[in-house]
Amino acid sequence: MNSFENKTVLSKKDITEINTHIYLKTPLYVVLYIVCILSIIARLIDYFAYNVVNLSATIPFVLALIAMVFVFVTNNRNMYKQSLDDNGEPLTYTYTLGDGVLRLETSDGKTGEMPKNMIYKSFETKNCFAVRGRDNSLFIIKKDGFIEGDAEALNGFLGTK
Repeated sequence: MNSFENKTVLSKKDITEINTHIYLKTPLYVVLYIVCILSIIARLIDYFAYNVVNLSATIPFVLALIAMVFVFVTNNRNMYKQSLDDNGEPLTYTYTLGDGVLRLETSDGKTGEMPKNMIYKSFETKNCFAVRGRDNSLFIIKKDGFIEGDAEALNGFLGTK
């Protein structure tokens, strides 16, 4: 049976890394970025090649780009605030794995668990693992936080290796 214990303290960098993977690298965002950039380039070509100013066609794309950046920045800020206790100190997340259930306990006394059958999606970044539940919960487990066991135990549970 795979088991481990992990103590994780999240930094702004960790949260940005996870959000970048979740939001900015999804196919929808990549397509939207490309469309926005191509639209802006087309308007610049119109202006410099044909001396035509047609901003009305660019405004929706620029607004979409601004909205995407705003959502990303706001989500980062909100996730970071959630990782702090009432005194503004970083929470410690203790993850344990046993009997096919990933358990979480925070330093402020909150708990949660995610059975294997409730995992919607999981992925690995440079410094963290992220496990998203079907209930939209998100467990972020730092690679350097293992006290007992190791990343292989988590990968075995997730079925990624």
